[in-house]
Amino acid sequence: MANSTRSDHAKQGMRTSLISIIASVVLSFLKLASGIIGNSSALISDGANSLSDVISYSVVMGGLAASDRKADRNHQYGHEKLESVVSVLLAIVIFFTAIGIGYSGLKQIWSRRALPIPTILPLAGALVSIATKLFLYIYTKRKAASTGLNSLKALSSDHIADVLSSTGALLGVVGARLGFPELDPVASVVIAVLILRSSLVVLKSAVNVLMDVSVDDLTKGHLEQAILSNPHVQRIDLLRTRSVGAGFYVEVEICCCRHLRLHEAHDVAEEIHDRIEKEFPKVRHVMVHTNPCPGDAEFCKWCKDK
Repeated sequence: MANSTRSDHAKQGMRTSLISIIASVVLSFLKLASGIIGNSSALISDGANSLSDVISYSVVMGGLAASDRKADRNHQYGHEKLESVVSVLLAIVIFFTAIGIGYSGLKQIWSRRALPIPTILPLAGALVSIATKLFLYIYTKRKAASTGLNSLKALSSDHIADVLSSTGALLGVVGARLGFPELDPVASVVIAVLILRSSLVVLKSAVNVLMDVSVDDLTKGHLEQAILSNPHVQRIDLLRTRSVGAGFYVEVEICCCRHLRLHEAHDVAEEIHDRIEKEFPKVRHVMVHTNPCPGDAEFCKWCKDK
């Protein structure tokens, strides 16, 4: 992928993060005010979650800006993994936010004190939050699909977790107003569990990139087909891939006739290199090494006869 394309993806990611930050600032104050004035602990918890989102999304935005920096002497493969590091930090923030929300809800349940009945105001706050976060989820998910950025995937996961969180708060308020006030703190606990699950999904995806996870079997199969389509390739001796940022690296060793001239072997390797870069837009770097055939393989008989 060209540097200009990667830079454009990073800019799209930063723009998406900025929109999420602005929306979270507005929603956090709206939900906190509605929850405090309207006596809803579930909506207060949801508002605290949105407030922590402001910090998380700011970190994502900064990480995307840093990951877009060009390679330098000390980081000759670039800074793209910073994006996955940011995703890990975001997952940790989401995790501890969920712990705090769950603890607050359980504390209210265990206290056995008379729980206040929420007013109608938290209902309006929850509905606005659901609509806004649902829009942000769809928007961010589309941007994540078009750019392949892990941090935007994490962002979309956080948005859908917020939709579930606000839905839980809404149900808690409705239940409390129908005569079941304990449903409001119970909703906070359910919200916490949903957010915990979201954090683990984000964490797994980011750690996979940091651990250089390989591409999926389908992509690997397509890579093999592209390599073997060159008539000079007798077999693939080695094919390794590793994820980095929104793309992946490819390392391949091919076996060719031992009687090929040096420039002919080079041309074969170059053709495969160019083919992979053309057919797989997410490829960051390709290294092709040519091995001479051993001379005693089945496919060498034709060469000997000739």
